[in-house]
Amino acid sequence: MGPLAGDRVAFYGGYGEDRDRLAHGELTETSVEPTDTGLLTLPGGVAPGRRRAVGRGSRIYVQAEPFTEWGVFDLSS
Repeated sequence: MGPLAGDRVAFYGGYGEDRDRLAHGELTETSVEPTDTGLLTLPGGVAPGRRRAVGRGSRIYVQAEPFTEWGVFDLSS
C-alpha cells in the first residue's frame, strides 16, 4: 500500500489464500526487507474477502461486500 513512517512500509493483498495478507517491511537503499506478516481482519475477526482497498499514509481503507461502508485501519500504532 505504501509508506508508513520513515523507512517502514506495508503491503496489503495477494493472490488466492494470501488476498488478505498484510506484509510489513523496512526500506534499505536497494530493497525492502520483510519484517512481519499477518492477516487483516474486520471487527469480529473475519477476513474482508472480496473488497475494495485504498492506502493513504499509515491508513488502509477497506470496503467489503456488499460495498456499503468503509472501514479504516491505522497501521501507525
